[in-house]
Amino acid sequence: MRSYKTTVYACYLGSITQAALINLTPVLFAVLLREYGLSYGALGFLVLTNFVTQVGADVAFSKAVDRHGFRPFVLAAGALSLVGLGVFAAAPLLFPAHPLVGFFAGTVIFSGAGGLLELLLSPIVDALPGEEKTRAMALLHSMYCWGQAATVLVTTAALALGVPWQAIVLGWMLLPAADLLLFLRAPLNHKPPEETLPIRGLARQRVFWLALGAIVFGAAAEVTMAQYASSFLDLGLGIPKLFGDVAGMCGFALMMGLGRTLLGLWGDRWDLPRVLGASVLLAVCCYLTAAALPAAAVVACAATGLFVAGLWPGTLVVASRKMPLAGASMFALLSAGGDLGASLSGWLTGVGADALLAAGFSQQTALRAAVGAAALFPLGAWLFYRRLRKQQQE
Repeated sequence: MRSYKTTVYACYLGSITQAALINLTPVLFAVLLREYGLSYGALGFLVLTNFVTQVGADVAFSKAVDRHGFRPFVLAAGALSLVGLGVFAAAPLLFPAHPLVGFFAGTVIFSGAGGLLELLLSPIVDALPGEEKTRAMALLHSMYCWGQAATVLVTTAALALGVPWQAIVLGWMLLPAADLLLFLRAPLNHKPPEETLPIRGLARQRVFWLALGAIVFGAAAEVTMAQYASSFLDLGLGIPKLFGDVAGMCGFALMMGLGRTLLGLWGDRWDLPRVLGASVLLAVCCYLTAAALPAAAVVACAATGLFVAGLWPGTLVVASRKMPLAGASMFALLSAGGDLGASLSGWLTGVGADALLAAGFSQQTALRAAVGAAALFPLGAWLFYRRLRKQQQE
């Protein structure tokens, strides 16, 4: 019997790589602000670019993957990751007068790679045989969180030691390079598209639209804190960057990893819509606490990770339970919805902070108000989880 251990390890490393591609730039926000005079709106635009590009990759390549298989696209993801990170690091050299152009170009390239990984990893694991698949699926989403924590911790430590940010970005190229080598020899299965529910069938399912709304707002609740915790604690509250990144941003990732691991181990026993609905209400409290109580902000940022942990994977589980014949198309469309929510929330938060700065408010007030307003995202998710629970009981 073929061994799929290399496939599982490649998918785990792919999830960690995706986490690095998404979370590396936010750790560098404060550095980019100081060195290149970028606005919060420009940084929010990079977040928007990241996730919009992932949405495009999710939608554009789902049918091609069904037709041609996983391998050419997962190898392309590794290659694009390397090119994108290289362009991002070289942006000040390539575009000395307008480095934002280079940051944008690099973000588009490596975000396309991140979108491909998001599209491919779950179906690759889902196509594995027997028990290897069960364990792998339980841990795959938690690997993203451990990758996010590692990205924050290693990058912050390197910055504290005086390593140039360009060298840090180039160092993270080791991850996609290693993953590319693993996928070159990993055995891959592929489910034929005729065995799954087509997109037209999905569109007729009310639960699909409820899950789509839940994942849009749930992803917004998750990513806004993940993307802005570093800048918020540093520039908004004056907390030393090293402490804020390690205790707040890295703490967020570790708590989210814990939450997703628990979901993978025991989620089958839970009434997921009810648990997720309670979680997002607690996330609302965390956002408001972080904005209103500086003394508790670090703890609130970290705790948010636990309460948003299950929103993305949990919504996928709820949808797959109600639509067992749905295949890769459902994962692709729901992931695209999550990326859309993440991109708009990051951009809107940055634009909101800039608007308050332009109105004469201080940087601290602007950031705290923007983070407080972001509590609307988990509140929106709660409304959809309420309806999902009613739908599940029907």
